[in-house]
Amino acid sequence: MKRFGYLLGAMAVCGFALMVPSVIADEPKADHGHDHAGHDHADHEHKDGDAAATDPMEEMAKYAAPGPQHAMLQKAVGTWKTEIKHWMEPGEPMESTGKSVIKSVMDGRYIEEHFTSDMMGQPFVGRSILGYDNVKGKYVSIWFDNMGTGISQMEGTYDEATKTLTTSGISEMTPGEKTKMRMTDKEVDKDTHMMEMYMSMGEGAPEMKVMEIKYTREKSVANAN
Repeated sequence: MKRFGYLLGAMAVCGFALMVPSVIADEPKADHGHDHAGHDHADHEHKDGDAAATDPMEEMAKYAAPGPQHAMLQKAVGTWKTEIKHWMEPGEPMESTGKSVIKSVMDGRYIEEHFTSDMMGQPFVGRSILGYDNVKGKYVSIWFDNMGTGISQMEGTYDEATKTLTTSGISEMTPGEKTKMRMTDKEVDKDTHMMEMYMSMGEGAPEMKVMEIKYTREKSVANAN
């Protein structure tokens, strides 16, 4: 399973934000020299035990460590050829081909995609970073390309039964013109993925499929370094 990025012109489409939890240990109350039949000493011992059980550094380290979701993303590392269909309006799609190189970064916490293709006869270059936010419990990504100046963000969940990652976000292609986006990435098999992108342009507007990309792993490339 992996997340693939591609956009039509200024339609930026992905999102990332790894949040480190703010954990503050309970401060023990100051001892002002009053014993009160030994209750103060017992209370201090109990609070010290609680503080040790919820050490803030251990808590932060737990959320910062890569887990099974991150390991699953690493399966996408490699080089892929892409077959692209995109729709600017209802009817027959425009078609093109491209290449995607996926690398592992930050000790396996994220995967980074370098996407190259062409759009309407012009070179298209895009970059994305995908990870799993342990704090949010969601997959998160960012996307940026050579046909815009913004960085798009998306987040979502993975359905093990259908082997599909679904993410959503909002794109603002011009000031005040916000567009809802939804993307699905389905694993057909370990060497084939199908990505689809849908957009809803305007408040209450119906969702429209605007892109489809078939990813096929290049068998001769075991890993992209």
